[in-house]
Amino acid sequence: MHRLRFVARTLVTLTALLLALPLASQGCSSKNSLISNTDAGSTQPDCTHPPTLEDDTYSGCATCSFQAGATPTACTPQRSINACCDYVQKPTAEIQRGVGLHYFSSSDPTVNLGCLAAPATAGPSQNVTLSGYVKLFANGDDSQGVKVEIFKADPTTGALGASMGTYTTSAALDPTPVVETWSSKCPSDGCKLRHFQIKNVPTETPLVIKTSDAAGSGLWADLYDYNIYLTDSPVPGAGDPNCTTPPCYNPSAVAATDINTVAASAGGFTIKPDKGVMAGEVHDCGDVRIEGATVDTDQAHEGPIFYFNQDEANPVPDNSRAQGGLGTSTLSLFGALNIATGVPIRVSATGIYQGKLTLLGTYVVQTFPGAVTALSFRGRRPFQQ
Repeated sequence: MHRLRFVARTLVTLTALLLALPLASQGCSSKNSLISNTDAGSTQPDCTHPPTLEDDTYSGCATCSFQAGATPTACTPQRSINACCDYVQKPTAEIQRGVGLHYFSSSDPTVNLGCLAAPATAGPSQNVTLSGYVKLFANGDDSQGVKVEIFKADPTTGALGASMGTYTTSAALDPTPVVETWSSKCPSDGCKLRHFQIKNVPTETPLVIKTSDAAGSGLWADLYDYNIYLTDSPVPGAGDPNCTTPPCYNPSAVAATDINTVAASAGGFTIKPDKGVMAGEVHDCGDVRIEGATVDTDQAHEGPIFYFNQDEANPVPDNSRAQGGLGTSTLSLFGALNIATGVPIRVSATGIYQGKLTLLGTYVVQTFPGAVTALSFRGRRPFQQ
C-alpha cells in the first residue's frame, strides 16, 4: 500500500435498494460459469439473473457460507457479484495494467493472470533476512522512528500469530536513506525513507507487517499490512528499483493525523475509536497495479467503498469510479471506513478480463481499533489452492 494521500473531497452515498433474492440457509456456492461479453459490460445488474464469475476456484469458494455479520447476503443492484460469499459491485470496463508509475508498474501492458488458474506450489519454509525501506503512506517527510514488526497470520481468520521480529528505523542506523522527490507531498530536498532489516523471517508463510510509532509520541499510527508472502525464489516487486536484492519488501508508515483525514475525505465521516480503516490495491500475478477492478468487504463499512484518481503524486477520491462501476483507476487504490474490529473480514476483487467476469483475488483480514489495515491483492497465493 503505497503513497496514498487523502485530500478532502466528498464521496456520494450509493443508493441502498435491497432488492434481494433470498439464498437458501444463508449458504452460497460461488462456483460459476462463463458469462457473455454483453453481460460482463452491462451497467444494469439483474438480480433475477445475477452475473457469475469466470474463475473462482479458490480454496473454499465453491462451498462457502456467509460469515457472521456479513452484509449483504444476497444480490442487490449495487452489489450483484457473489465473489466467494462477498458481494461486490459489477465492473463495467476491461481491466488494464498500470504503466508509467513509480510503484508496482510495468512497461508491458499485458495483464498477467496466470496464477489465478494455476497458483504456484509452496516450497519448504526456510528462514531468511527480510530487508527493505519504510515508505510514507501520506504525510510525513522522514520515516525514522517507525517500529516494524512481522507476524504470522491465519489465512482463514485474519488473526495475528506469533511475532517474527522487530526493528526500529532511525537516522543513526541509516544515515544515507532512500530519497524520493517525485511526490507532491515531499519537501524540496525529498522524503527520506529509512531502511529496516529483520532476521529469521519464514518463507512460504502468510505474514503481516505492522508499522507503528516506536516512541509512543503519536506521530505514527498503527498500520497492519496483510498478504505478505515470501517465496523460496522471490522476485523483486515490479517497478520498485530500490528493492533489488530479494528477499525484500517495502512497508508503509501512516501519520497519525491521516486517519481522520481519510474519514473526512470520504464524506465528512469521523473514525470511531472501536472501528478500523481499510486501504489497499489490486495487482495482477506480476505484482503490477490493475485498473478497472471493483472491491468490497463482507462486513459492513460506513459509506461506500471508494476509489481514487490516476494522479500518483496527488491521489484524490474520484466519485465517478464507484458510481459507474469503473472501480480502481491506474493507481488501483481503494478504501473503506469504520469496519468492525476483531472479526474475520473477507475482501474480494473482481474485473472483466478478455470479456469475462473474473475473480481477481479474495483474502481474509482483520481490522484493529483506530488503525489502518492495508491489503494489496497479488493474484492467487499457494495456500489458496
